[in-house]
Parts: sequence; structure tokens; C-alpha cells
Amino acid sequence: MSGKYEYRGISTFIATLLLMVLAVAAGAIIYAYTMGYLGGLGSSTTPGTLSLDSAKAEDDNGKLKITAYVRNIGKGSVTLDKAYVDGTQIDIDKTINEGAVEEITISTNIDYKSGKTYEVKLVATDGTNLVFTVKAS
Repeated sequence: MSGKYEYRGISTFIATLLLMVLAVAAGAIIYAYTMGYLGGLGSSTTPGTLSLDSAKAEDDNGKLKITAYVRNIGKGSVTLDKAYVDGTQIDIDKTINEGAVEEITISTNIDYKSGKTYEVKLVATDGTNLVFTVKAS
């Protein structure tokens, strides 16, 4: 070329390399997206979903008693087997059917202190858990 301006394009090697990088990146994004939604389909049990309607902490002869109303908003029933109140484990056995609300009563050996906030964690047999705090009145 013998003009005032000489135009040069990207070489075919670099263009091919850029297309390959774009294809691999798109494949990784699609894989991550589909595994997020479809990853649980192959397992025999999928974790449920729990929601807290309300909770209160009461004095039970100087000991803490927590009453919580828990709703199962997932698919299938969920069986609660453990509760943790400020790290102290309490065994419970309560099954909540799909769409149902159940009253969960947790009697502890923890001393009741008015005005204190307690952290409660409910754990089910399938790994479902619900964490909430409740303040003693």
C-alpha cells in the first residue's frame, strides 16, 4: 500500500485467541448459573425453608422458656431435632408439615434475665436451620 495512511487489522491468531477466551468465559458463566438452580435436583433430600412468625421469651420459675411460631414455607415436611440458645444445645422433636405453622417451646436451664437478648438457632435433620433473636420482657 502506498497511501498516506496504512491500515492494519488484528492478526488472525489474536482474533482466534480472543474468540476462544470469550467462549470459555461464557461457558463458565452458563455452568455457574445452571448449577445454582439445578444443583439440588440430583440429591435425594433437599433442605426445607423455615420462617419465623413470632417468638417470645418468658420466665419459667427463674429459667428461660422460649415460645416460637415457625412456618414451613419449603417443599415437604421438616423435622426439628436440635435448638441452640446462646450456644447451649437443647434436644427437641417437632415435625412441621409443608405450609403449616407449629408452636415450638424450648425450655432451658439458662437463668432468665429481663431485658437480655438471646440468640436461638433451630436445626432440622435435613440441615435446614432458622436463626433468630428474642428479647426477654
